Amino acid sequence: MKKHATSTQAPILTVVLLLSGLAGCAATPDYGGAADAGPTTDSGPAPDGIVNAPVAPPADVVAAGVRWVGRVDVTTPDKPRFSWPGTGFVARFTGTELDAQLAVTGASAIFKAVVDGTPQATFTATVGQGSYPLAAGLSADVHTVELYRQTEGSQGESQLLALTVTGGALMDPPAGSSRLLEVIGDSITCGYGNLGTSADLNDSDCFHLESHWDSYEAVAARALGAEVSTIAASGRGIIRNYAGDTGGTMPMVYAQTLTNLATPRWDFHVEPQAVVINLGTNDISNGKGDPGMPFQDTYVALLATIRAEYPHTFIVGTIAPLLNGGDLTTIAGYIQGAVAARAAAGDARVEYFAIPAQTSDKFACQYHPNLAENQIMADLLTAELKAKLGW
Repeated sequence: MKKHATSTQAPILTVVLLLSGLAGCAATPDYGGAADAGPTTDSGPAPDGIVNAPVAPPADVVAAGVRWVGRVDVTTPDKPRFSWPGTGFVARFTGTELDAQLAVTGASAIFKAVVDGTPQATFTATVGQGSYPLAAGLSADVHTVELYRQTEGSQGESQLLALTVTGGALMDPPAGSSRLLEVIGDSITCGYGNLGTSADLNDSDCFHLESHWDSYEAVAARALGAEVSTIAASGRGIIRNYAGDTGGTMPMVYAQTLTNLATPRWDFHVEPQAVVINLGTNDISNGKGDPGMPFQDTYVALLATIRAEYPHTFIVGTIAPLLNGGDLTTIAGYIQGAVAARAAAGDARVEYFAIPAQTSDKFACQYHPNLAENQIMADLLTAELKAKLGW
């Protein structure tokens, strides 16, 4: 898997919302006591012996008048920052148009808006501040607009500065789904290059072809009626990264609210029903060879960290779909060993789930899985989670 270098780079009525603390915003957000009270739980056993599985995320983050999906930094509550792929917000308003003023650092960022349930073409926000139309030409009714970051956090941060509603006003955002997935991974999970074709196999940069919306976990989440929080970064591994360096591996950055910054730390106030880990490709690829038992030991520690934060969550470990042959056997063996170690410690809510290696006709940019392969993976994951969670 190729190393990914970080890039540097008037209607009758208009209501401008300066996002000054709407709907429960504070420097430390109020989650209604959910963090102290613990997750909402079921009253009895779930499928496959998963007891007290969470029924619904206990609280959403509402900041700047919108509900957030994924991790968001609300240190400045009226100007939230976000960076992990797929992170975004849901807004509800009356009116005919909605524009967002965004600030982008590092490199240009790609976004996808969804208007009243209909996905729109992506747009690119350039470095600095700018105003971008999210919806236009609507009837003067109530509308819902979602906005999701398609670009991963290694490219920099995004910040919502203001929303402008034309012909109406922002309303309280709608509640989220009672189903939540968290997925931890590398470029595969980011959707890196997945819009490419075999003609892009040797491209040096595939970030412009990255689409989290089309990633396997986003497709699976929509099929399951769930929301997804993706914690993923290209080139990262469990104990070493694609280039062989050992800094900033995914276990090291897992607790960060923003990909590139050590603070603020995420508070894990929302417990997902399932966490999927798809890591290990970068630990063995690029001619590095067997990472050895330190890989398994660190994987066990990551599982223990997740369990400490999420007492009831079902955890799935997989490795897919770029590895094959001996490399696949090696990494799969270590993941299975880590799962066995957790089982021996009394954790019955962890499993290894095999997804077959992709075939050559499914290559996209830099050999990453194309849209068809992401759909295959999504279908397999959807079926597995339905079976294990009773969805």
